[in-house]
This record gives sequence, C-alpha cells and structure tokens, in this order.
Amino acid sequence: MSALSRSSPNTILSIAAAGCSCAALAVSFLGLAQFDLPITKYVRSVTIHLPWDQLTIPWMAFTSDTGDWIGQGWRLAALSLLLLLGAWALEKPTIKIVAIQSLIAHGIAAALANGLKHLVGRPRPKFVHSGDWQMTLTLASGLDSFPSGHSTATFAVATVLAKRFPLLGPLCIAIALFVALSRVLRGSHFPTDVLGGAVIGILSGFIATAPVRQWRTSMQDGLRHAAMGMSALFALLWVLSRRMEDGMVGILFLTLGAAAVAGGLWIRRTYWVRRGGIGVSRLSDISALLMAYGLAAMTTSPLVISSVGFVCMASWLHALGRNEDHGEESLSRFVMRESVLIGGLALAILILIDGRGVLPFQ
Repeated sequence: MSALSRSSPNTILSIAAAGCSCAALAVSFLGLAQFDLPITKYVRSVTIHLPWDQLTIPWMAFTSDTGDWIGQGWRLAALSLLLLLGAWALEKPTIKIVAIQSLIAHGIAAALANGLKHLVGRPRPKFVHSGDWQMTLTLASGLDSFPSGHSTATFAVATVLAKRFPLLGPLCIAIALFVALSRVLRGSHFPTDVLGGAVIGILSGFIATAPVRQWRTSMQDGLRHAAMGMSALFALLWVLSRRMEDGMVGILFLTLGAAAVAGGLWIRRTYWVRRGGIGVSRLSDISALLMAYGLAAMTTSPLVISSVGFVCMASWLHALGRNEDHGEESLSRFVMRESVLIGGLALAILILIDGRGVLPFQ
C-alpha cells in the first residue's frame, strides 16, 4: 500500500503531462491546418508541368529532389543494415543495438503510417482544389496523403540515431526536417501530413529504444518531445507568415512576453551564480520555461501561446515527477549549453523583430 501511495502522485503527474503534450499537438495541428491550402497554392504557382512537375526556384527544386531521395524507405533500411554490417565487422555491440532499434522503429512507423493512410483516405494536394476532404476507408491511389510516409520513416530512424548518438542528434533531426520540407515542396503532401508523420516517427523511435515493459514511459517522453518540436515549428511558421496583432491586444501580448523573457533571464542569472547548489535544476527549468512562454507571447498569436503553454506545462509536470537535480557537469559543457540557449534566444528575438510576414503566402 505504501509503495502504491508513493507512486500515485508520479502517475498522476505523468498522465497530466501526457495530456498537456497531446493538447499542444492538437493546437499545433489546428494552427498548421490553416497553412495547408495557402502553401499548396504557392507551390503550384512556382511549378511548371512540362513534361513533368518541376519547381522553377532552384533551391526548392534541389530540396524536393534530394529530400525525396533521402527519405525513400529502402534507403533508410539500407542505412540500418549498413550499421548492422559495420557493427558485426568492427565488433561494436552498441552500434549493433542502434541498427536493430532503427529497423524496429522503421517497421513500427511504416505499419502505422500505411494503416492510417488508407483509414483516413485524405486526397493528395494535386487532387484538392476547394480545401474540402472527407475521411473514408479506401485503398485507392492518390487518397493516401495523411500521414507522409517519407516523413514518418525518416523521423523514426533519426529519433533512434539522435537518442543513441547525442552529438549527432541535431544533424539527424535537421535531415528529417529537410525530408519533411521536401514532401511539401514536391506537392506530395500538406504541412499537416508531414506533421502527423513526424509525430508518429518520433513516437516509433522512442518506443523502439526502450524496453517493452516501459512502453508507457517511452510514449509519454515521445509525446513531450514531439510536442516541443511541433510547437516550435508552428510558432516559427506563424511568425514568418503573419504580421503582429494590432491594437491593445498586440501591445498586451508583447508586454507579457517581454516581462516573461526578462524574468527568465534574471532567474537564469541566479542559476549561473548558484551552479552546483541544491535545487538549482528547478531554477534552470523555470528560467527556460519562462523564456519559451515569453517568446510565444511575443508572437501575439493565441494559438501559438496556447500550444507553447501546454508544452511548458507538460515539461514542468515532467520535471516535478522526476524530482531530482541535474547531475554534475563539466564547466565546458555548461558553458556550451548556456551559450546555445542564449544564442537561440537572441535568434528568436531577431526573427520576431525582422522576420514577420516574410514568406510569400498568408
């Protein structure tokens, strides 16, 4: 009974965190759905159809072709098999485990994606003109847009590699994002298709890298990380496509955001001074969440604020359930991590100031 009573609060926190992550994903999906038709129309406007579909903007054409090449399922499977062969030749059991886990993640992702494609039955962008579509069970070609198979498989393999090789993590995720972007530019999928594929791929990767008995924990971690990534991408796309809210509402959001960012930086300063002390991990968490929410408020978009707010709540609930301080880290690692955080904050503020509405669609 005592063990149950001790685990009960953590279970409640975990469930609440998972619920917040799902809410963040739902809001991000709702927000990105507003870009489905505008982006599709823009891609069509820069595409010629002689004798096949070809983008007229060089970097978009390169991204479309290269991403399609990288994200093909047999190439991703071949990468895993090459890792397996290399592990066998070099007698590296760690790499062998990574190779097997990437194959498992790829298999889970492919099964889920192909099942959903025919269950949802969403038409490809080239078959959609009015924006209306109906969910229908079908095996017909062209009615299999959601989710993007390339994005699902690539994110599944990239998640496994990022978890097992943290130093290569940013590169792996960047390649997966590149493949997802290529599917939209190619006219094969809507933004919400690649978002759905990315979420499924991330979940598949987290499940494949954890013991079977820990599937609930891996699902919760996967949902939280997927929510963080998708909320950030949604916020970036919103800022680059929309102008700031006018009037008192915009001023109120900007003031709230600036105050939250300033508060986060002040707490961060205290964290730097007290590094290594008891309870400093809480200061680190609070600081990062305040700055993230402040940046979201500065977008002046209620959807972005809601999405990021749910992510912040999920992260805070997860931190409470963890109930432990961060381990000791070297000074060089600490400086590198904090430099990345401050650099990211500065870049985000620069985008908020100079990057609003620069994309050629509304």
